[in-house]
Amino acid sequence: MAFGDIGGPITELVITCQTPSSGDVSIHKGDALKLTGNYTVTNATDAEDALFGQALGDASENNKAVSVKVRGICTFAYTGDAPSVDGVNGVVASATDGSVKAPASGNGTGINVYVNSMASTVDVLL
Repeated sequence: MAFGDIGGPITELVITCQTPSSGDVSIHKGDALKLTGNYTVTNATDAEDALFGQALGDASENNKAVSVKVRGICTFAYTGDAPSVDGVNGVVASATDGSVKAPASGNGTGINVYVNSMASTVDVLL
């Protein structure tokens, strides 16, 4: 079933950001990203970092453009216990680069709308 078949169309917002100016860069399509500076993103996260968006392509060099989905439905790999689908809770970054997890406290970012425990993925409305 395509997104929008049940509740209507889903609007997405994609912005262009850049990779960090130094250090290792290994961003993969679908990775969860955090904001580290002015329009600068990375998938190198610590547990409980705030989620900014999802990488729409790969990036492996410093100071390179990367498209980031910051609004819409994003499917992320999760670690640990399955996030809750309750209309309130979202996710935070996990210590595994590019993945998310259920927040230890608070609601996290976005709203979880679907959890696939077999594939360890969660669909989040950002």
